[in-house]
Amino acid sequence: MLTKLELAEQKWGGSSRLIDRWLYNRRELLSQYFKLAGIPPSKHDNSLPSVSQVHLFCEHLVDYISECHFRVINQIMHSFPEGQKLTDQLMPKLLETTDAMLDFIDKYAEVENDDMLYELDDDLAELVNTLETRLQLEDRLLQVLYAYWLQRHEPVQPAV
Repeated sequence: MLTKLELAEQKWGGSSRLIDRWLYNRRELLSQYFKLAGIPPSKHDNSLPSVSQVHLFCEHLVDYISECHFRVINQIMHSFPEGQKLTDQLMPKLLETTDAMLDFIDKYAEVENDDMLYELDDDLAELVNTLETRLQLEDRLLQVLYAYWLQRHEPVQPAV
């Protein structure tokens, strides 16, 4: 997923503040996911993450979902006809991924101790599949948004 993120950043990054912020938030979310899942640099550490790490990840996930739905998708839908058509087409699939992410948040955002983390590994494995699907859908939106900004010849804004 990080390779795909890097490709997205190379392809669409620097074209607008909205796109840069979206990609930055995506990078932050994936970074937190990998930390929580114990993927490098702590790959050989088989211990559970701390409750505070789980809470922090849930906060990032909520922020990412909110940013995407209430800022990015809303702007795409209302800015140009192609955006409206594509969001109408993708919204049911995006909402499925949102529901899955919200289920994860509901389960883990309020955990109080390590005893409540016994299913975390399995749930993280499911969540990564959801994130993969989500990022593929978002990339379709990013492509349309990027093309729209190119048509308008918006000057390149500094990255967030």
